Amino acid sequence: MIFDVNAFIGRWPYWPIEATTGAELCSLLSEWDIQQAAVCSTRSLFVNWEDGNIETESETASCGGALVPMACLGPRELSHKFSNEPYDFDAYAARGFLGVRLYPQHHSYHPLYEACIEPILEDAARRGWPVMLPLRVVMNWGVPMLDVGVMAAVIERHPKVNWILAGINYLFELQMAISMMRRFERVHLETSCIMGFEAISKIVQQVGSERLLFGSGSPLQNGAAVVAKIAHANISETAREAIFHSNAQRLFNLKS
Repeated sequence: MIFDVNAFIGRWPYWPIEATTGAELCSLLSEWDIQQAAVCSTRSLFVNWEDGNIETESETASCGGALVPMACLGPRELSHKFSNEPYDFDAYAARGFLGVRLYPQHHSYHPLYEACIEPILEDAARRGWPVMLPLRVVMNWGVPMLDVGVMAAVIERHPKVNWILAGINYLFELQMAISMMRRFERVHLETSCIMGFEAISKIVQQVGSERLLFGSGSPLQNGAAVVAKIAHANISETAREAIFHSNAQRLFNLKS
């Protein structure tokens, strides 16, 4: 079984994609032998994050458990009106969300100085929810990026969070991720943008396979290519199974 921790529903403004709805995504993932995926809506990145969460909730509810919803959260000021209204984290849990994604580079805030980040991360840590922090959404030079030093600083400030570092590829980026994984036992790394020669086996050699997670960036990227780089990596079958499925199952607290 393959669990994808980094997939999307919704429209994509940069190039045509094969799937936008939950049902279309499930059909596409099935072609690539991916049985389950954690998702959020691209509407959360480009329009309004709560509107995107509503879309995520609706689309995942009709997919029979194949899609696991992650709530994309950001500042209230996205509406250009200041609001002191607190986040209703219990309501997100009741709506079926099992994790959080942050996209500061798309929501125009600095994660070290934006006040909303503290309650979001504190609640996620309390619930044991994974929090995805992407350096980039997909491996493309045209999309906005975070700074790797800022990512490291956020992790250092919140070591109790179950972090998923996403969108990592180049050597200095991997060095940051590996450094954080060595220092903090709750830091995980997903695979969607990792493209270096034998990079997967090198990461496993350095930090093990227990916190490496399969992520594809589907349907924005071709999931088959990411499946192949894990399937053919020079690693043990035990490590391969952990990356493909069991690590994510444990992190999201899913039943077998």
